Amino acid sequence: MRAAGKRLMPPTNPWAAAGICFCLVRHLLLRYTSNAMRKPEILAPAGSMETLRTACLYGADAVYLGVRGGTNLREGAKNFSLDELPLAVSFAHACGVRVYLTLNTYPHDDQFPEIEDLIRSAAKVGVDAVIVSDVGVLSLVRKLAPGVAVHLSTQANTVNTAAVNAWADLGVSRIILARELSCEEIARIRDGTKIELEIFIHGSVCISVSGRCLISDYLCGRDPNRGQCAQPCRWDYALMERTRDGRYMPVTQEEGFTFLFNSRDLCLLPVFDRVMGLGLDGLKIEGRNKAPLYVATAVSVYCQARDAYLGDPGAFSVRPGWSEEIGRISNRGYFTGFFTGKPGPEGINGDFAGYVQTHHLAAKVLEVNGGITLMEARNPLIEGMELEWLSSSGARQTFCLQGASSDGKPVSRIRPNQVFSIETPFRALAGELVRKRYSEGDKIVAERE
Repeated sequence: MRAAGKRLMPPTNPWAAAGICFCLVRHLLLRYTSNAMRKPEILAPAGSMETLRTACLYGADAVYLGVRGGTNLREGAKNFSLDELPLAVSFAHACGVRVYLTLNTYPHDDQFPEIEDLIRSAAKVGVDAVIVSDVGVLSLVRKLAPGVAVHLSTQANTVNTAAVNAWADLGVSRIILARELSCEEIARIRDGTKIELEIFIHGSVCISVSGRCLISDYLCGRDPNRGQCAQPCRWDYALMERTRDGRYMPVTQEEGFTFLFNSRDLCLLPVFDRVMGLGLDGLKIEGRNKAPLYVATAVSVYCQARDAYLGDPGAFSVRPGWSEEIGRISNRGYFTGFFTGKPGPEGINGDFAGYVQTHHLAAKVLEVNGGITLMEARNPLIEGMELEWLSSSGARQTFCLQGASSDGKPVSRIRPNQVFSIETPFRALAGELVRKRYSEGDKIVAERE
């Protein structure tokens, strides 16, 4: 396994240690009960129609998406128009995948006419649930679309059983719990309620409590609680003294940390048996700003891990290949968040030097005719490169880029977005992805092209 982040230190707090022991004992008891054998959804982010199609192909049980216009917390994603929403829902449903619409901002009064229209449209096209944070939006959904399920966003910061049950009394059918909960705390909530529960298992983590941050609004005039976060927590900070304009002094802590607020990414794969032992209903992957390769890889790995656990809980272990796959997609270094106890300094990637990423998207399969595969390049390709096909079944197969042709002519250099055909030693499906190792040479090729 390639270590994407720093190793976590054992908890020194005796209460944290006791909590972990409690969670482990409960897991051992639950793994042989019907509750532990509940099959949770793997929920995938869908920031565009392309990533939605990819998520469906690679095994997601549900996708969550937003409509353009400032009604969801990823305004920077491509998102969907109201005209595209029916197509997205019908495509996902044809694949047996549920669709959850995010209405999880904290809107001001002037946004409610738009939200009302969106709720009516969502009900009309058949979304399976809406995700809300604001109690006013919840009330509006219950009034305008009583047949649509309501899920409560992690942005609402639900951290206790009393709050879970109170939200249930208001008509919420599923709670997406706050990220700031340990395994022990989630277990207690699960024991204390019958409502559906969901947690995040992978992806970016906000440095603020459940995303309720005002730094971006203060520095940039972009309100994170209305989907406009500029992510100043990811910036590299320095000090400048008032009388010495333009002279920057690096902010340093131990080991030269300068990215003071830069959280590592969440990855619960190393403790996935404990996640499954909680008997949850949804396991969510963050990333509506992420590319299709990220979504395909994460969804594939977590679906395989879940199915392996359900097949034989007692024999379950995290396969090295899964960890390697997760390490290949874009990340800031991984940690297990609050799930294994309150994180210390190891949760911050203070010496951040850029995203860790060993592979990127080479091409996407358009169609297959006999042994000939038609692809669209997504990055510059050169004859002789080693590529790797990602089957939606979980298989991986490397091959060499040789004998490619475009418009009926042989090609040795392929530009991004160029369509080409090649004889492959496998039979792919339309929409499946091909990746390649990332190197500085890719930038050189792009400049020369």
